[in-house]
Amino acid sequence: MSRNYGFLTVLAGLSALAVIAVAAVWRYPNTSDVTAVITAAGTVIGTVVGAFFGVNAASAGRVKAEESRDQATAALVKVATKADEDSDVAKAAMEGVR
Repeated sequence: MSRNYGFLTVLAGLSALAVIAVAAVWRYPNTSDVTAVITAAGTVIGTVVGAFFGVNAASAGRVKAEESRDQATAALVKVATKADEDSDVAKAAMEGVR
């Protein structure tokens, strides 16, 4: 993900919860009904926002792991090219690349 949408996600979730809260206060005269509506909506919105951040963190970790793997592979190829072709080091390095 090239752009960080975390702030916008939190802002959208809070805005949606505020709209639901105002609508619940306007619609239901009983406080317990308003509380039930806001709690249910807050649970769903919180779950979705939390899932967004979980997926985003996992994606960032995957990218970092792939970059580390690519660096290790490049170092292995560098070692293999500098070693003698018939040496055990070169053979093991080339097996690791394949």
